[in-house]
Amino acid sequence: MNQRDKILARFAGAGSGAPLYLPDLTAWYEWHRGRGTLPEPWQEWSLPEIARDLGLPIWLTVQPWRLETTELKVTLEEAGAERTLRADTPHGTLQARWQQGPDGDWWQVEYPVKDAGDLPAALALAEARAYALDGAGLARARELVGEDGILALELPRRALSDLLHEFLGWGEGLLLLDDTLVQQMLIILEGKLQLLVQEICQLDGRMVLSPDNLDGQFVSPRLFDRHLADSYRLTTRMLHRYDKVLVVQAGGPVAHLLAPLAAAGVDGVQGIAGPPQGNTTLAEARALAGPGMTLWGGIPQDYLLDVHGEEALEAAVRQAAAEAAGDGRMILGVADRVPPAADLERVTAIATMLGKA
Repeated sequence: MNQRDKILARFAGAGSGAPLYLPDLTAWYEWHRGRGTLPEPWQEWSLPEIARDLGLPIWLTVQPWRLETTELKVTLEEAGAERTLRADTPHGTLQARWQQGPDGDWWQVEYPVKDAGDLPAALALAEARAYALDGAGLARARELVGEDGILALELPRRALSDLLHEFLGWGEGLLLLDDTLVQQMLIILEGKLQLLVQEICQLDGRMVLSPDNLDGQFVSPRLFDRHLADSYRLTTRMLHRYDKVLVVQAGGPVAHLLAPLAAAGVDGVQGIAGPPQGNTTLAEARALAGPGMTLWGGIPQDYLLDVHGEEALEAAVRQAAAEAAGDGRMILGVADRVPPAADLERVTAIATMLGKA
């Protein structure tokens, strides 16, 4: 059985009792590629080529769509260490700004919506946005991955996450969720997302990723039930009709969201971790999620950094392996992704440790 089939078997509940290790190198790869800091001799290599060279299974995500804004003038300018986006609408101009930190990352310091007075313009911007299917790179991506792993079709974020990331922000923006215009925006953004899901159902490939970066510190069970449950339920129903599975990415503590995600039909959650990153071990997550959901993670990304001794990593790997043993729906991985500052020797050492577990 090749690596692709082994991974897919974990989403069918047909995985073997032996540990399956699948680290997600996406964040590490994109950070270093964007800065020209990929180690030699990988400067011109793709993520699948690097994973294969490391002896690791491949997880590659592809975004088979592009975001377009019709009818409105939207401009993005970059000057020095600052980016500014402006959207001209019939109800006024919206502005968002980002500043570049010393590590090269861009941090958003201003969101388009400052107060309720900006909501009519924000509603106009939401109405003008559209997702256009664009699968131009899929054939090449499939060729690069081959049978050595998984090519996942990446969706946009859920409407709630999109609204808070792109329009309101996660601070005071949460206080505007009950506003009538915000509710209209959520309906519009959700409709556009589900239309794209219908189109993605027609593409080849079984795995679909929802990169929602779920974090229970911001998403309560009530907020999930009100704004996310039906969205996941509708998406999974469509995907399941086409024999596709949905994996949701978690970026923080999600213990209280696992049962609602399972009830909504989500097939798997990426990013399960106990302290210091998350709040649920694999065993605890299994008890919360029930037997039908695939759980991916178990090894906090903190232990790939040299601020922690290797003995902490070894202990985490032993615990994750023990908790995953005999569970055909568990995938061991770095939760939620291998970070840019990770020691790659530790990433590959995990595979060796699991072979001895």
